[in-house]
Amino acid sequence: MSNVQRRDLLRYGMATAVTATAVVGVSQVAFGATGEQPGGAAAAAADDPRDFDKTYKGKKIKGLHDKANKKHKLTINGKKLGIMVIEVPVGPDSKETQLALLSTLTHYEPFPLDEKDKKDGLLKLAEKAVDTLGDAELTDLAGDDHDHR
Repeated sequence: MSNVQRRDLLRYGMATAVTATAVVGVSQVAFGATGEQPGGAAAAAADDPRDFDKTYKGKKIKGLHDKANKKHKLTINGKKLGIMVIEVPVGPDSKETQLALLSTLTHYEPFPLDEKDKKDGLLKLAEKAVDTLGDAELTDLAGDDHDHR
């Protein structure tokens, strides 16, 4: 009889499920069917000086900050990328925290939202997402809300 315990089966089974879900999620976000998102006639005026609308490596990236509701928005080539705000420690031994952003493409790499004098966390996240996508495009699944609460 094998010496495998139920606890070990659950532990390794859960680790496998989490890994498989992450791999499938990233592949669906990056390589699924593309479609067009209906666009408005004119973009709203920037309410926050950190907002941006530019082209990076051939992809149009647009970021809008909503500090009051912590509901920042990011699109790549008109497709929404799901992002969320989390608190992360300022340093390895620090009890202080700062706000950072995660996305469905940069899930394990938080980007500080406002780091000291630099106020470009959303832009850095957008550029990293474009780098991760390469030639692929976002799918509709990429815009799903992402919340860890």
